[in-house]
Parts: sequence; C-alpha cells; structure tokens
Amino acid sequence: MRAKLAIQAVAAAILAAACSAPPPINSAAFEKRASLSGQPGYLETIKYIDNGMKYIDPSSEFFISFDGEMCFRGLVNRQLATFETYENYWCIDPLAVNNVDTVQNNISYVNEVRLWCAHAAPQCARRVGYTNFLDTSPGLANNIVVQITPDRPERAALEHLVYLMGGNVRQAGALR
Repeated sequence: MRAKLAIQAVAAAILAAACSAPPPINSAAFEKRASLSGQPGYLETIKYIDNGMKYIDPSSEFFISFDGEMCFRGLVNRQLATFETYENYWCIDPLAVNNVDTVQNNISYVNEVRLWCAHAAPQCARRVGYTNFLDTSPGLANNIVVQITPDRPERAALEHLVYLMGGNVRQAGALR
C-alpha cells in the first residue's frame, strides 16, 4: 500500500512539473531592476519599441520571449526585404548585449538600430523559426539590425530595456 502511495506521489510530482507552463511573453518575471524615477517602466518600454517597429512595418513585432530573450520579427538582418516572409524571429539575450548603435540609411532613409553581442558572447543573436529557400543568412550572428523609428529614442529605449532586464550596455570607445 505504501509503495502504491509513493508511486502516486512521484507521478503527481512529475505531472505537476510537466504541466507548469512557461512564463508568458513580456512577462514581468524578467524585469531584474526597477525603473529609475521619471523613466518608463518595463512594459511601457516594450510597447514603445514595438510601436517604433510597427510604424515602419505594421506586420513587424517586438516582444520578450518566454525564456527572457528580446525578439524581433520583420525587416531584421535582411538583405532582400522584397522576399520577407515573417516566418522567423531574431532573438538576443539582454545580458549578452554589448552596445546599441544607430545606423543612418541614406538610400531608403529608414534608419536602423543595431544591437551588438559582447565579445564574451560572440554569435549571441540567433534566428528562431522556419528557414526558407530565399533566406541565405546564417542562423547565428554577432548583431541584430532593426528598422525602427525614431532611431535615437528607440536606441535609448533598447538600452533602457537591457538595463531593466539586468544587462549593462557598454558604449563603444577607443581602447586605452
């Protein structure tokens, strides 16, 4: 009888562990630091970044994944935007972000923001989703380039979000 109860208890524990759902997207569980006075909060910052991407392309998307990565969908790391299928997301761990730059585009005049991986975490950006025959980019990269507007405030918002999630954006500068 005791053996049967022990087996049922173990089975119930395994079932409970298997049924526990991962946190939802944009979960506040990934907010590691409180926002400073006068600064937007975690969810407001995510919404602001998402709106900046949707201004360029209504089908694009920004969110924090269930495992705590910043994920972008849309015109991200693309050379042939004509064949965009929106089947892929590019995700990056906020703790691996080294710096965030703005990129001026004098051809399309849609400026971009680039998130660079830290030297300690090369190739930290990864593509998640289905590959298609038109996509020739590798599944790993050392940066993510996102079309977004306005580029400078969006850059500041991304840096702020990295800070809220426990990372530290380092500014690029000359080596001493």
